[in-house]
Amino acid sequence: MKTFLPARVLHAACIVFLFCFSFRTYAGGDSLALPGFDDKRIRAIEETISEMSEPELILLIDSLFNEENIPKPLIEKIQVQAEFIRSLQPKNKFDEGFSLYPANRFYGVWDTRHIFPYSDSLYKADTTVVLDLSEMVSGAFVFPFEGPVTSKFGWRDSAMHRGIDIDLARGDTVKSAFDGMVRFAGKQGGYGNVIIVRHYNGLETVYAHLWKIKVRPGDIVLGGQTLGLGGTTGHSTGTHLHFEMRFRGVAINPMYFIDAKTNRLLAGHFELKRTRNGYAAYPYEEEYYTVVKGDRIEEIARRYGITVRRLWALNEMQGRYRLKSGERLRVRELPAQVAKF
Repeated sequence: MKTFLPARVLHAACIVFLFCFSFRTYAGGDSLALPGFDDKRIRAIEETISEMSEPELILLIDSLFNEENIPKPLIEKIQVQAEFIRSLQPKNKFDEGFSLYPANRFYGVWDTRHIFPYSDSLYKADTTVVLDLSEMVSGAFVFPFEGPVTSKFGWRDSAMHRGIDIDLARGDTVKSAFDGMVRFAGKQGGYGNVIIVRHYNGLETVYAHLWKIKVRPGDIVLGGQTLGLGGTTGHSTGTHLHFEMRFRGVAINPMYFIDAKTNRLLAGHFELKRTRNGYAAYPYEEEYYTVVKGDRIEEIARRYGITVRRLWALNEMQGRYRLKSGERLRVRELPAQVAKF
């Protein structure tokens, strides 16, 4: 349904809920009593509703809020498709009732009590998927705080650091990276005061060591909206924001998605390839990687989900090879298979 205006996804889940359970109130009439709906557009919409996925239906419902007339038959068809989608989704294991949560197809559970409730079997069923970070699906990306990155993703002091640390002062505003819904907001062990937002693209982002929490589970937020204030709660030796990006519960290096110089997304779509210990992530359809100062061939291979030997073979490297800044390495082997919502 690319012909419709982009949705304001901050209230998409609420919109679905309200439409699904309030359509019955219009049973006495043919449409909402407002003039001027285009018949050609009605027919085009009705012909495709039965094939719509959850995100497409949400976008349709949202776009209809700007229309002056919504015919009863169209409302009924939307209701039927919404109920069909709901019937396909797993029953929420932790809360009764409303279950149309962001990216529910990727998870099947909405848990506001546990910080990371997902088992390894959730991601081990994947092979290769394409993650949609375009503004149409995810909203505009906003770096959670414009400060320097003081600690990178990876092994640190014999322990795995599953995010990046961003320097800030106590009380600085921490913002949501994308549009989404708050899944967890509270105090949790070494994370201190922590917020987890699930986004419509399937990612979950984690904001830890906060001084103050300004949202609650179930709140719908926009990219750039304030979540909390920076601090040093939990296992923290100084004020900073610990920021993680996770897919199906597995932490992925945020700098695989973000340009370190501009703090903007590197691309609108990324390929996630399941590896032995998680996911490799890189811009979709990227075939070459440009070497930067400090790159190690082992890290490049890990990032793209291939072996060092295969990386050498793809680039016909021979003998004792040293990487050169600015050099382009071929890194792509097979085309990705786009995941359905």
